Amino acid sequence: MYHRLAMTIALAMAAIVAVADPAAAQISSSSGEAKPPPRPSATEDEQRSIYTFQVENDVFNRFGTSDRDYTSGVRIGWLSPAITEMPQGIVAMTTIPTFLGEPAAHSVIRRIAISAGQNIYTPENTYVSNPIYNDRPYAAWLYASFALQYTYKRHDTKTGIDEPMRLDTLQLDAGVIGPAAGGEFVQNNFHRLIGVAPAYGWANQLHNEPTINLTFERRWRTGRAVLIENPKLEVDFIPRAAVAVGNVATYASAGGTARIGKNLRDDFGPTRARPALPGSDAFIGDGSFGWYLFAGFDGQAVARNIFLDGNTDGFSQRVSHRPFVGEAQAGLAILWRGMRLSYTQILRTPEFFERDRITQFGSFNLTFRY
Repeated sequence: MYHRLAMTIALAMAAIVAVADPAAAQISSSSGEAKPPPRPSATEDEQRSIYTFQVENDVFNRFGTSDRDYTSGVRIGWLSPAITEMPQGIVAMTTIPTFLGEPAAHSVIRRIAISAGQNIYTPENTYVSNPIYNDRPYAAWLYASFALQYTYKRHDTKTGIDEPMRLDTLQLDAGVIGPAAGGEFVQNNFHRLIGVAPAYGWANQLHNEPTINLTFERRWRTGRAVLIENPKLEVDFIPRAAVAVGNVATYASAGGTARIGKNLRDDFGPTRARPALPGSDAFIGDGSFGWYLFAGFDGQAVARNIFLDGNTDGFSQRVSHRPFVGEAQAGLAILWRGMRLSYTQILRTPEFFERDRITQFGSFNLTFRY
């Protein structure tokens, strides 16, 4: 069943890529000659589905005493088993060429991903019902995501196996912003459940607007080294680059994550809900215990952020977004018997000119293979 679903999503993504970037329709070597794509490959573990559940909230060790900015995010996701057969035309049109002289891959794992989530944003003062014109507007986003995730591998002569070296994710987010996204219902009912005062300004939220966003992200695994053999202690660094276009967010970003721990080859870092510093839902491993501490950074050049700039038609509250935003993250991930649990603490520089404050929130992520 998932193969038929994969074909449907792949065709939709292929059409978008073909329009956005005709050069993506082929893979080229440094000499300009076309070459065949790397062979499909999949271990027994990679032939299983992966499920993800994420919760992000500013209540986790926050600096402030109230809900504000990006105050809540939840996401559930499914990542398919490795797809070993995909029409070459679709593969060609959904493969983004290398652009930094990366060595050719020997094999590749192709997967599709489906997820759904909700993000909630509020100003700092949630106790007034009147519009607040010098702070971000109330907003909620309900979305579904469809993605193609390609993991490229190179053969390691020391281990005798293909090691993950690059991760490409091409993702389409479709959804709605406004009352239809259910932000007021979710936030205020949860507040009543835990005995906290509701937010009174939801009447001023962004109005209903359908959304669509296309994001491409590339991650590399670099600098892997073994510090101690027994017990094993490794380090690596995972640089990343991304670009997004759409009425939700349009930006270009670059950053990276440094890690230290055991079994680092199992993944490309913990996942996060978008738009944020993303990771990878996929992970591999033999079921043995693994762990790592990580710290990362991200810089964004922002052209549009609907949660700050307001509705596309201009008839809503808005603030002036800053063109450059930075983000830092740190946390811990634990992998054991087909499960990965991670916690991430995030700090984000001020996002708009009207207020000079840092955004801070925490992210819990549970991913398991079945």
